[in-house]
Amino acid sequence: MSLWNRVLRIVAIIVLTPVIFLLSCQSRLIYFPNPYRNEYETALQKARGARIRFTTSQGRQTAFYIPPHSPPSSGLPPTLWLCFAGNGSLALDWLSHTSGWDTHQAYLLIDYPSYGECEGEPTPYRIRESSKAAVAALAAHLQTTQEELHPRLAVLGHSLGAAAALMAADDLDVCRGVLLSPFTTMTEMGRIVLGWPLCYLNRHRFDNQQTLGRVAARPGARFVIFHGGDDEVIPVRMGRELSQAHPQVVTFHEIPGGHHNDLLETDSPQVGRAMQEVLAGAQP
Repeated sequence: MSLWNRVLRIVAIIVLTPVIFLLSCQSRLIYFPNPYRNEYETALQKARGARIRFTTSQGRQTAFYIPPHSPPSSGLPPTLWLCFAGNGSLALDWLSHTSGWDTHQAYLLIDYPSYGECEGEPTPYRIRESSKAAVAALAAHLQTTQEELHPRLAVLGHSLGAAAALMAADDLDVCRGVLLSPFTTMTEMGRIVLGWPLCYLNRHRFDNQQTLGRVAARPGARFVIFHGGDDEVIPVRMGRELSQAHPQVVTFHEIPGGHHNDLLETDSPQVGRAMQEVLAGAQP
């Protein structure tokens, strides 16, 4: 083999190795599923929560319904928050926060495929599929219809969950929500982590810019974004950019000194107040 051919082979190996790695192991770099521990069951029972079981293309899935503390006279909660936790978290990690928010509302805590008690592998399409199926399963659990539930829906999500929340809002005709530490697009996140041009190898194309644009165009749309000023994972500029694109619809709150994973720990009461403002239709 000539020297030139050897050089070309070495260059090809250097170029193709990271490409093959990113294409084959991409899901492991994006998603970090965890199983539930025994103590979650105790907390779920204390909150009078119920498992909502359903099946998707990924197999058996489980979400968790947290009812209002006092049964509403109509039989259905005035508002049902669809809640999506961050990447390394589980749906029931938010259970303790629901008791500090409006207890007249209900909460559906939704895990992603492969997280918690859910089977399968996550992708944007499969997460959308799970969200829609979870709402349908909850309607059956409450002995009502999806048409009855839809006007009561609002979304809440953190980080990856903000993308899941916006996709659910897009699919279910929801126009109210609170987003914590959202990114603009997953490709832009890839640019931060991997640089150009490897960021364009992204196969999990979450795009909050486009999705929020569609949702924000609906009549009566109201959203609030919280973002930590010292977020070490998703730059605060991304949350700001999303809000600045829709100033008549979105209120932006930068939390001074806030990091990526501590917003709910330090600012849960403020998040709860924002949820009420969104429901009341308060102007940004």
